[in-house]
Amino acid sequence: MRNVTIILAASGWGAGNFATADGALTVLQHQLLKPLFDHPDIHAEVHYAQWHLNSHQKSSNYSVVQRRACVLQAASWLNRLVEAAVEKNHFVLVIGGDHSLAMGTWSGVKNAGKDFGLIWIDAHMDAHTYETSFSQNPHGMPVAVLLGEGDSEFVNLARNPPVLRPTSLIQTGIRSYEAEEQQFLEQLGVDISYHYKRLSYNGCDSVTKSKQHLLKNHSFYGVSLDVDGIDPIYCPGTGTPADGGLELNDIVGSLKGILFDTSCVGLEIVEYNPVPDREQITFESVKKIIASLVA
Repeated sequence: MRNVTIILAASGWGAGNFATADGALTVLQHQLLKPLFDHPDIHAEVHYAQWHLNSHQKSSNYSVVQRRACVLQAASWLNRLVEAAVEKNHFVLVIGGDHSLAMGTWSGVKNAGKDFGLIWIDAHMDAHTYETSFSQNPHGMPVAVLLGEGDSEFVNLARNPPVLRPTSLIQTGIRSYEAEEQQFLEQLGVDISYHYKRLSYNGCDSVTKSKQHLLKNHSFYGVSLDVDGIDPIYCPGTGTPADGGLELNDIVGSLKGILFDTSCVGLEIVEYNPVPDREQITFESVKKIIASLVA
């Protein structure tokens, strides 16, 4: 029996468009988690919280200070739940919400005492700080935070920061970033797979090799999946789409049966935004991804 803690965090406070909070609610209301609940070898417990706003409101309606406080509140809540779940040796599945939630997810894993590396699947590096970010959107900051840089309260979600060493992080799918982020990560020696054109490399092989590499030096690994890492042909419903992403089937293949991989401590799926999702294309992709976790 595999014990799984599912955490649905409906917060879009870290993004430019708050409707990304609707992703978690959509997953819950439309029973996309049913394959997990129905599986005879899975015992699942579910937690849900929302910091919901009008789906059409923008970050410009709120101050940086207001948004920072809400991001910290959501990440702190998530941090505590993840720590408790990992301490019980549960697999953790986090459904967001925007990618600032990653500060809470992986700080919680670190606080639980797990030695892990992280595969970061994303179109973006997410390695800004408030000093380098033009938008001031915290969903562009979690990688810097996990590496110990940036806002001190974000960094100190981990009791003994940093959460990750540069050699413990592998990014794949990267194709949209600013020079400050690239310089920061490359100087640290973070392993980055750039993906400018669809089919330029096999995403399934890339994730598999990343897992194997991390497990040479760590007891566990985790996966952070931003749906904008996938080509917008398959996932138009996201706040910051970028052309030329990973193939959906590669992502599905790389995550197949991951809930039963005892070397994987957890997975988060973030930045699914139902509002711009034409013809429910992203909905169907997220549904396929979740079903693959127990395939």
